[in-house]
Amino acid sequence: MKKLFSLFCGILFFSSVGASERTDSLLNELDRILQDRHIYEKQKEEQIVTLKRGLRRPGITPDQQFELNHRIFHKYASYICDSALHYVDINLELATANDNKGWYATSLLNKAYILSLAGLFHESFALLSQVDKKSLSADNLARYYKCYEDIYLYLYEYSRYNQGRNLYRMHLYRDSLLSVVQPGTLSYIYDYPAWLVEQRRAPEVEQMLVDYLPYVQNGTREYSIVTSILAFVYQVQGKNDLLKEYLIRSATSDIQAAVKENISLRTLAELLFEEGDIQRANLYIKISLEDANFFDARLRNVQSSKLLPIIDQAHEEIQQKKRKELQGSLAVISSLTLILLIAILFIISQMKKLSAARQRERKANQELTVLNEDLKTVNERLQQLNDDLQQANHRQQELNNSLAEANKIKEEYLGRFLDTCSLYIEKLEKFRRTLNNKAISGDMEGLYKTLKSSRFIEEELKTFYRNFDEAFLNIFPDFVKQFNELMPPEERLHPKEGEKLTTELRIFALIRLGISDSQQIADFLRYSITTIYTYRSKIRNRSLYKNDLEERVIRIGSFRREYLQDNN
Repeated sequence: MKKLFSLFCGILFFSSVGASERTDSLLNELDRILQDRHIYEKQKEEQIVTLKRGLRRPGITPDQQFELNHRIFHKYASYICDSALHYVDINLELATANDNKGWYATSLLNKAYILSLAGLFHESFALLSQVDKKSLSADNLARYYKCYEDIYLYLYEYSRYNQGRNLYRMHLYRDSLLSVVQPGTLSYIYDYPAWLVEQRRAPEVEQMLVDYLPYVQNGTREYSIVTSILAFVYQVQGKNDLLKEYLIRSATSDIQAAVKENISLRTLAELLFEEGDIQRANLYIKISLEDANFFDARLRNVQSSKLLPIIDQAHEEIQQKKRKELQGSLAVISSLTLILLIAILFIISQMKKLSAARQRERKANQELTVLNEDLKTVNERLQQLNDDLQQANHRQQELNNSLAEANKIKEEYLGRFLDTCSLYIEKLEKFRRTLNNKAISGDMEGLYKTLKSSRFIEEELKTFYRNFDEAFLNIFPDFVKQFNELMPPEERLHPKEGEKLTTELRIFALIRLGISDSQQIADFLRYSITTIYTYRSKIRNRSLYKNDLEERVIRIGSFRREYLQDNN
């Protein structure tokens, strides 16, 4: 049971996520279509112009004229109220001139329908009172009841008073309508669902409308009405996701059909407002009010006007909040900019200090050069003292003591001298780059000096690497042998004659000394970091221990102290 419950909850979760994604996609599509609504209006205008052009054909018969006027009326019936009234009035005159009672009844019902949409209920009632119900055809009789039903429905929505009476009369005319309308017709689909819903048969209505929906084309007035009725059915059933989805579909179809007398977009705006989507709600209600004004529908105008101030106020509050947030953000950005400016000034100050330190460093290097010369002179003097020591036996002990002291000084200064030489080579390299930049700027003398010093640096580097190899092998004499034990026989590394270590061995020697950073190794060996990566990867992949080669290299040998002990 627990598994079944978990499965049921999972199905509910994923179905709700899918429904949310579907409605979001439909809302985005509606937003896009609303931006292009002038295109659909232009298309409708072109269709009407084509129909009007047919009225100017020579030799047009009264029947053809009535039919064209009737079609133009239906184009205007949900688009522009005044234009629809104009063409229905023309047909009324045409029916009177030709003494055609059928035309007259049809046109009278059409006019009553348009007047009810415009909110002129008294005028609509007056027209319907002129209709002889007994002489009406079956279709016109259905339209006659439909007009009355619509008027009382609009009165129910519009009026604060007599709502119960209006609703009762609407039900009476709906019952009369359903008694004459043929099942399966569009009028039957429009009115029968409301009666079924009142009978608590909403699932039956839903199935009927879903089955009928494929027979109406999307982007038409008929599709808008069927989907809006479906939305109402889902609202009664409490299926809010489907209510929202079909309101969107209905509103989208209204825009594509250039229907200005619509209710779905306004209802959708109210629903989105309740959900907290204020920005869309504000846009939709304004477009709905704009359409109502364009059509001149007083009922829709009043309904949208009541909702607009509420949504507009909420939208304005959100905009005000965003403006405050923007002001706060600007204050933060201004503060950060000020901090950044202070940081830049601090960096400039530090750069000036760094420049002064470099000048002091150059001066120290010059002093070091003088000290080196002094050391050379001391060495020459020591040699002279050694010669004098051989000739003066009686001063041997004194000279031996002096020589021991001199040797100790020599070792101390020689070590410092070697360290300084290594640093000096690096400094000369940096200095050479500086002169190279000057050469780019046209300083040929500086370029010439740089070229000469480069050869000297290369020779010093060879000596430096040779000393490094010897010193390293004095500490780890079995390094090459133990390293090759980590490699297959065919991949083992052997230095050439006259060499202590190869480049690959030197890389792993540095790793053994604890220098594992490729950038530091590249700087030490004067290679690019890409080359160092390549060497390391190649050796690791050829080794017997691809996963932990470098860890095994670090464990090669042990630090030998015999030399230090002998010298102590």
